[in-house]
Amino acid sequence: MKIKTGKVAEKDLIAQYLPSDYTEVLQCVFFSEKNITPDDIQVAFWTNSPQWIKKMFKLRDILVKPLGIKPGNENDKLELAKSIRLGENYRFINIPAKSIHETLLCMNDKHLVMYFSAKIISETGDKKKLTITTLVNFHNLLGRLYFYIIYPFHCIIVKSMIKNAVSIVQ
Repeated sequence: MKIKTGKVAEKDLIAQYLPSDYTEVLQCVFFSEKNITPDDIQVAFWTNSPQWIKKMFKLRDILVKPLGIKPGNENDKLELAKSIRLGENYRFINIPAKSIHETLLCMNDKHLVMYFSAKIISETGDKKKLTITTLVNFHNLLGRLYFYIIYPFHCIIVKSMIKNAVSIVQ
C-alpha cells in the first residue's frame, strides 16, 4: 500500500482547527468489501499497534514521565475503543466531532494538543480512500521540544500504524 501526502480539505471536520503549528496529511487507497467506518480506523489505529511500536511507546512513557507528560493508553484498549465509537471523553482524549466519513480525536496535555482525523470515502466498487490528518499546536516550549525530539519517529510510526490499521479492518 502506497501512502502519499495530501492537503486538508475545507469541508473536513479537522479544518476548523487550522492553522496549526504542525500539519500532516497522509492518504492511501485500499480495497475491501466491508463497510468500514472512520471509527473502525481510529479504533484499529489506537488499540492494535505492532509490537515494535508498543515497545517504542513504553520507552516514550518512561522517558517523559519526569517531565509530567501523560503516558499512553496501552492498558485501557476496550475503554478507549468504546469512547471513540460513542464519541465520549476518555482520560485526556476526547472526540470533538464525527460525521459519516470522518472521526476526529483530540489529545490535550499540558505541553501540546493534537488533533487526529480519520476520514474514509468509499469510491467505486470496493475501492476506499483513507485520509489521516494530524494537527499539533504547542502550548509551551516543552511541547515544541517534545515534538521535535519525537518527530523523526512520528513519521515512521504513523505510516506503519496506518498500514496496520487498514490490514485489521479489511
